[in-house]
Amino acid sequence: MSKNQFFEPFVGKRYAEGVNGKRILVLGASFYCDRVKCPFFASCTSVILKDSSTFDAKCPEYQPAGKKLHLEPSYCVEDAPVTYQRFAAYMGKHLGTDDYETVWDHLAFTNYVQFFLPATNGSFRETTWSDISERDLAAFTEVVKKLQPDIVIVWGSVINSCLKERNPYLADLKELQETEYYICHLNIPGAEKPIAVINPYHPSSSAWYSAMEQFDGYLSNLLNQ
Repeated sequence: MSKNQFFEPFVGKRYAEGVNGKRILVLGASFYCDRVKCPFFASCTSVILKDSSTFDAKCPEYQPAGKKLHLEPSYCVEDAPVTYQRFAAYMGKHLGTDDYETVWDHLAFTNYVQFFLPATNGSFRETTWSDISERDLAAFTEVVKKLQPDIVIVWGSVINSCLKERNPYLADLKELQETEYYICHLNIPGAEKPIAVINPYHPSSSAWYSAMEQFDGYLSNLLNQ
């Protein structure tokens, strides 16, 4: 990990093959911790410090199992939450399979915010602007340089705004306007070519299904370019 990038992305063993030959990075918003009784909770999830790295190898929940916090992207994909299953079910049609593991084998995944956000009273709040820092954009660019995706599929409206409307690497605002704000391209230093960014509704929301036709049309176009 670098000083900017804490979370190590999950990279499927067939990521290089991609989907229809396109390497796809899936980008969520944040990871959360709700272990309020943990002695490290306040510091690890501090929205002021924004740094969980101190507790990487000594988290009381992870350490007994030999796990580390920075590998949460892989653990999350392995645990197969409903959101990840729903997304895999959709992507499977582009791969000709309905097998969850096979779909994720072709994808990479990480979250944008580079520390664990606090979840209290059993409630997982949405990521807010105050949770985000310049470090997160720097970490994202590092991931892009490393994985060289052709397409980034963004989950979450706040992260969507970070990457598509307030990004210094935005190639063309006109493209956003012409694609109903679904698609833009980023010219990121160190990337081999412009990166296509597409933002559907979050797979955990009811709107995921209601706007599926628009998203599917735009993604299909990207996959066939």
